[in-house]
Amino acid sequence: MKHLFLGVCAMATLAALPAAAAEQGFTCSFTSECIETETCEATSYDVTVNHKEFEHPHDGMDASARWTDDAASHTVFLRSRPDVVFAMWAENDGRQFGRLMTDGKGDARLVVMDASIPMMISYYGTCKEAE
Repeated sequence: MKHLFLGVCAMATLAALPAAAAEQGFTCSFTSECIETETCEATSYDVTVNHKEFEHPHDGMDASARWTDDAASHTVFLRSRPDVVFAMWAENDGRQFGRLMTDGKGDARLVVMDASIPMMISYYGTCKEAE
């Protein structure tokens, strides 16, 4: 339930991006959520990131990838290498931002920060390529 913080912080009107000819994507499922210094709690929070096909699959980049979760949608910068993938978004002059990192095995970490409160939430889970 606490993950709705993302939607509250991220409610910005973004124009829908045209679909890429060869779109790819991945989904991350987070099972643990930690707010500030509180004890981590179980959660069920999913994120999908769609991106254009990388010209160089071993070092891909997409500055117009699309992040979607239950509460919001963001345009994200995505960087993909065999050993690490990261996506990040920022809004309100950088006062709210999120950064996702996943390793080659699919283990994922997402950090969401809001400097106007201030608050930080960390999520732990896994990512896999969309089917």
